[in-house]
Amino acid sequence: MPLKPGDVESIGGYTLTDRLGSGGMGIVFLGHSDSGRQVAVKVVHPPYAQDEEFRTRFRQEIAAARQVSGAFTAPVVDADADAEQPWMATLYVPGRTLSDVVTQDGPLSGRDLRTLALGLVEALRDIHRVGVVHRDLKPSNILMAEDGPRVIDFGISHAVDNEALTVTGRLIGTPPFMSPEQFASPREVTGASDVFSLGSVLVYAASGNRPFDGSSPYLTGYQVMYEAPYLDGVAEPLRSIAERCLAKDPAARPQLADLRRMALTLPGSTAPDVQVAPAEATEPGHEDSDARPVRHGRRGRRILAGLAAALVVTGLAIAAVKTAGKSAGETAAKTAERTGTGAAQKDGSQSPTASASTSPSAPASASASAVMAPPVHARWDYQIGGAYSLPTGVRVVSRSHEDPAAPGAYNICNFNALQVQKGAEGNWASDLLLRDANGDVVYDKDWNEAVLDIRTAAKRQRIAAKGNSWIDACAAKGYQAVEPDNYDSFTRFPDYLTADQAKAFMKLLSAHAHKKGLAIAQKNTLELAPDRAAVGLDFAVVEECGKWDECGEFAKAFDNKVLVVEYTAKGLAKACTDWGSALSIVRRDQDVVSEGTDGYRRETC
Repeated sequence: MPLKPGDVESIGGYTLTDRLGSGGMGIVFLGHSDSGRQVAVKVVHPPYAQDEEFRTRFRQEIAAARQVSGAFTAPVVDADADAEQPWMATLYVPGRTLSDVVTQDGPLSGRDLRTLALGLVEALRDIHRVGVVHRDLKPSNILMAEDGPRVIDFGISHAVDNEALTVTGRLIGTPPFMSPEQFASPREVTGASDVFSLGSVLVYAASGNRPFDGSSPYLTGYQVMYEAPYLDGVAEPLRSIAERCLAKDPAARPQLADLRRMALTLPGSTAPDVQVAPAEATEPGHEDSDARPVRHGRRGRRILAGLAAALVVTGLAIAAVKTAGKSAGETAAKTAERTGTGAAQKDGSQSPTASASTSPSAPASASASAVMAPPVHARWDYQIGGAYSLPTGVRVVSRSHEDPAAPGAYNICNFNALQVQKGAEGNWASDLLLRDANGDVVYDKDWNEAVLDIRTAAKRQRIAAKGNSWIDACAAKGYQAVEPDNYDSFTRFPDYLTADQAKAFMKLLSAHAHKKGLAIAQKNTLELAPDRAAVGLDFAVVEECGKWDECGEFAKAFDNKVLVVEYTAKGLAKACTDWGSALSIVRRDQDVVSEGTDGYRRETC
């Protein structure tokens, strides 16, 4: 990105032309020497230049980086820790960070994952060979060059025979990728600490998930020290390698030579070696499913008050880490989420220990038989953006859970089940919002909605509890069915979410809806239509199946119990021509606004 006003334009004889990145301590620029050689120049923020302790730390970083030389590190070419604004120049390595690659392109597999593992092992070998411990190996400190990874940023490294410069009572590092001993005894870390961090990095690279990921730095530290890692989505042999690297006891972790031999067993082809979510696999009869359009829904623009909390990690109090999670409630919740109670089975369902009121283990048909789906081929309307009087002849209507049911009609209650209405993040616990490798909330940018984190059984239970409260309110208002929106979020965020997780979550809602005597709709998500009975879904609400020629597949899966909403004249014409005699079809404006509002449109076959 280009320089910003106030940025340094030259330093140490190097012309600075672009920003490569920035952090709490400084900015990294792309620089050029007089001869044209490209370098990455780290320039310390001016306030830290006045801090002698920080200058000492920066000198240590330069010294550590200069000692290390290898194919998978970026060598120092110049530096001045005593300049008015300290700086260090390393060889410029073109390429994105591992964090950016996984976030933008998805987890690594096959040859790419094998190359990463072997390159990082070799980089640690070179680092440890000169008596240095990196102490901050993480995805944002790994550059993915064409010929293999490069480990960068030795900002908190130290020589193992020197006393670590650690502020009393505080730790410096990135909690999800730190070792237990970095929390418990930061002055005594050895190369085994980097091996633990390597295990966390490889899990993230292969699955897109961090093996330790609490709702706060303190709870993450507690998980690192005392709990089993989260390894869903990591297949063998990498899973066994990661488990050994992530041993709590440093002495139990493999030596680098052993780790190299284990990494050589990773598949070397381009075939995936991680577990692939069913949504990404080809379903029988759905060979073109990867090319299907992404659905975004047409939810109302109702904004709820609330502010999202940002997780900023700059340091941890040791005492806080040692006491975090000690309360019975926190410990029980984390244990349930990570290791046992309510753990997800391979098929995505809950274990038998899940509570009877929310467990999807019971056959969906047991309670579904008592509910009534909407009448087939009835005239209907889609009013989720705002309620208004039913048009003549309409017998079925879908409305927002915030609106009253329409007297004399079959009413479907719409609510946002897997994403958060714009501005309502503050109404959710911070750890229930899906986060990327940097701890930032993941958003559906089309609607500016935070995505909910359904990756573990315990989180699915907690998120479903709020959805179930909306189901209760819908039942109290006289609705006959519910329409949980964004069942298809996993198709838009495959780096994080899987089809099995979505199905396991929806089972919780369907069981509760049936218990309340309400039918439940599948919203879009053709990929999972064949699984609708197992999940407990009674009918479908489908957007633009006419436009994309999908109505027939939905009709087959749901025995014509399908309510279609189109947003274009072409889509309406196609749906009406092919399915107007069998399915309920309406065309609405894309914002589904109330009648009498600018932009309102409603047409039928």
